[in-house]
Amino acid sequence: MNNLDRFREELLALFSHELKTPLTLITGWCQILRDPKIIGKLNDDQLHALDVLTANSTKLKNEIDDILDTNKLIYGTMLFLFEDIEVDKFVQRVITRITPITKEKNIHLVNLSKERMVLRTDPYRLEQIITNLIINAVDFVPKDNTGVIKIGTRDENDQVVFFIMDNGKGISKKMQYKIFEKLIQEDSSYRRKHSGLGLGLFLCMGIIESLGGKIWVESKLKKGSTFYFTHPKYGNTERFALLRQKSHMAISELYQFTEKKIHREREQEMIKRLRAYVEKQKNQEFLESIEKINQETKKT
Repeated sequence: MNNLDRFREELLALFSHELKTPLTLITGWCQILRDPKIIGKLNDDQLHALDVLTANSTKLKNEIDDILDTNKLIYGTMLFLFEDIEVDKFVQRVITRITPITKEKNIHLVNLSKERMVLRTDPYRLEQIITNLIINAVDFVPKDNTGVIKIGTRDENDQVVFFIMDNGKGISKKMQYKIFEKLIQEDSSYRRKHSGLGLGLFLCMGIIESLGGKIWVESKLKKGSTFYFTHPKYGNTERFALLRQKSHMAISELYQFTEKKIHREREQEMIKRLRAYVEKQKNQEFLESIEKINQETKKT
């Protein structure tokens, strides 16, 4: 690895750590504040504020991950860790995690994945794909409580087909061939109307193809869109070893995978410590201070 590559890796590692650490604290406190056993039941305004905070911190975390993982795809340093999952339960967990984003915008999420199937995959990468496709749909469906995004799966011989269907404005035939390119967005005014970096679909395609599947979209203007992607039932871990062309590549992948694993463990540990801290401070003085803050907030 030359000096430029090393500098790039170190800069991205620093970028990831410095941005994700405060986000972990924010999302950790959001989880704790939702638990009525910790500081009591929140009112509707407080719950709405938590929904907004959770939704935006989740979107920011996803965008940080997209930047880092796009870099890994381009340079061939993305690592996959395979395990068996139950598809229907997995899809429901993803929906539960993404619900704060759709709830804030009055969009309904529907789980059509009912058939029990076992799939060998990288759960983190699969969740990343589904999350990106849902967030992509969020920007284009109605926000007047009529917006619907449906997530489903079906068994097709030696592969599982996933689909994310929305009732949004649809995508023109011309753009359907371009939207999976890096930094390409559905129309030229997109950046002024919507958030996002234009990396989500490019990243989805790269991960799906790395997993041995394919992705495509079917859409009609004013009728909505459906994104499909396939995934082989049995992930072939040997396939990824054959793709490494340089000796330093395996070291780089292992380092990045280890860093991600450590970050997940630290995140869980931080949330556990936050919960323990709040439980420890759960006395009359603490509750009175919370009530005082609530009263001051109402006055402003």
